[in-house]
Amino acid sequence: MPIREKRIYSGKYLEVEIYPITKMEQKQKRGKKNKVSLPKQKNLNDKNAKKHLRRLINANFTDKDIAFHATYDEKNLPKDEEEAKRNVQNFLRRVKTYRKKNGLEPLKYIAVTEYKEATEDKRTRTRIHHHVIMSGMDRDEVERIWGKGKHSNADRLKANELGYEELANYIAKDPKGSKRWCQSKNLKQPIVKVNDYKYSHRKVWELSREQGDKRVFENLYPGYRFTDHRVEVNDINSGTYIYVKMRRLN
Repeated sequence: MPIREKRIYSGKYLEVEIYPITKMEQKQKRGKKNKVSLPKQKNLNDKNAKKHLRRLINANFTDKDIAFHATYDEKNLPKDEEEAKRNVQNFLRRVKTYRKKNGLEPLKYIAVTEYKEATEDKRTRTRIHHHVIMSGMDRDEVERIWGKGKHSNADRLKANELGYEELANYIAKDPKGSKRWCQSKNLKQPIVKVNDYKYSHRKVWELSREQGDKRVFENLYPGYRFTDHRVEVNDINSGTYIYVKMRRLN
């Protein structure tokens, strides 16, 4: 079986997936498109959706940008999901207007709405609220423009070695409810590059035995710092799967 190396570039962050494929998969024509697209609206309760969200945040935002957690007070609580979606869109329109008047760059955003059907048991109720990752601006202005909940909070993003993975996992956590997202059209998409000839089965076996020796992977991918990796063996085809995370040095 051929070995495929897939590299996903999301801003300063690189993910490498190394795994076996069939001859048929190798022969299939690859389209010209080499970007990962994120659906405009999707349940955020599956692993692939979380990957897309994390990569999109890493590709488009920095510590100069904002994570805004928008809540409602009792008098502004929307009666249903549709009203909540309108509230977010109206908020984003007002932010765009403010940015234009103040000479700021066009708004980039990813907005996630979390909600659960109301129940009588307040302990299990999830009030409708929103998480908005957005271009940087005055945080007090963001909270003022929202104006529907005194506990709403705008914070500067803060990356760690894995970028904004913790934030993405937080806003994409899977409660017993639902989440929906929307995004601006001006987001950059992560770049994917595929190579079916870089690794032999022997090399993959050697890499799987390295126990996360960062020097090995940093030599293979110069200019990047090793941050994490995972090795799995498929029970069905006995294939070795290697997943590596890295961060660009500058």
